[in-house]
Amino acid sequence: MRFKEDIDIVRKRLYAFWDREMIDRVLISVTAPKEKGKNISMFHNSQDLTGKPEELRKYWEDPETIYQNNMERLENTFLGGETLPIIFQNYGTSGHCNYYGAVPAYGNDTIWFDPVWEDLSEAEGSYTEIRLKKHLEITRCLTERAKDSYFIGMPDSSGTVDALGHLYGTENVLMDMLSQPEEVKKAVRILNEGWVKTNEMFYRITEQLNGGGAHAWMHLLAPGRLAHMQCDMSVMFSKEMYREFIVDELEQQMEWLEYPVYHFDGVEQEQHLDYILGLKKLKAIQWTHVAGQPPASHYLHILKRMQGAGKALIIMAPPSDVPILLEHLSGKGLYIHTETEEMESAKEIIKYVEKHGKE
Repeated sequence: MRFKEDIDIVRKRLYAFWDREMIDRVLISVTAPKEKGKNISMFHNSQDLTGKPEELRKYWEDPETIYQNNMERLENTFLGGETLPIIFQNYGTSGHCNYYGAVPAYGNDTIWFDPVWEDLSEAEGSYTEIRLKKHLEITRCLTERAKDSYFIGMPDSSGTVDALGHLYGTENVLMDMLSQPEEVKKAVRILNEGWVKTNEMFYRITEQLNGGGAHAWMHLLAPGRLAHMQCDMSVMFSKEMYREFIVDELEQQMEWLEYPVYHFDGVEQEQHLDYILGLKKLKAIQWTHVAGQPPASHYLHILKRMQGAGKALIIMAPPSDVPILLEHLSGKGLYIHTETEEMESAKEIIKYVEKHGKE
């Protein structure tokens, strides 16, 4: 593979991860710019397009621009360990709201959505493929040009209650969970139907290229349907509300998913952990290093609990956490993600994992 000569062993390690087995060492993804100071993030625009609406639109919507930007990123990135040469289809977080009437507002690095529904009854019959057709065309174009250079991850269509917040307003969703819970559940079911329908369309286009499923920013491959689930809004409500509104959403999504991952965004979600760990089909939990919170090594008791429940772990952490995580966690089903500013530092991390990351 053009950007990943050792892709065969990388794929074997990633496939073994799903069964919490180890081929030869703990999984590690470490990135660094080949030229110090270069922007290599798949989330951050290397250009400031503020006040340039047409260029900003092309940045998010034009297949050729998306292709060229990603090729430049891959050319400039040291893809250490299991880091994949992969393109992130970014149509906004919980982006399946696009297919229910949401209108994206493009920022330099982020896509925002302002509420468009005034009532939950608008969920019925609101499914539309206007934006979907554009997104699928981007996927087809990227797939046709991939050859043996890169994989294509699934769109970030995750979190149906979060998507409902985009469409209806987060405060309105929270209020209606109390005042008309059955209407909220009905709207979630309708959005989840579109989640399954549209994800299957994207998956079918990229399945052959990826050899199954692929997740971009988690750098994952799987021999089947792969995506992550989430409810970032859940930091604002009780565990009883999580059980009532979120567990069913996740169970519905796992009827389609073969390799489901839960995006654990912030230690505040610990109160919901009993329900998350109770999801029998859930394969892995991804731990995010949230700004303003200590790194993963400060929450070893939670991570050990996750592993004890039979879930694989994908942990975003600073380089200083790598030795601590290797020492205190089981290496089986452990995948550490980190980044450095220099290639040599990245290579040293890989050497450390090769020496110490064995079961």
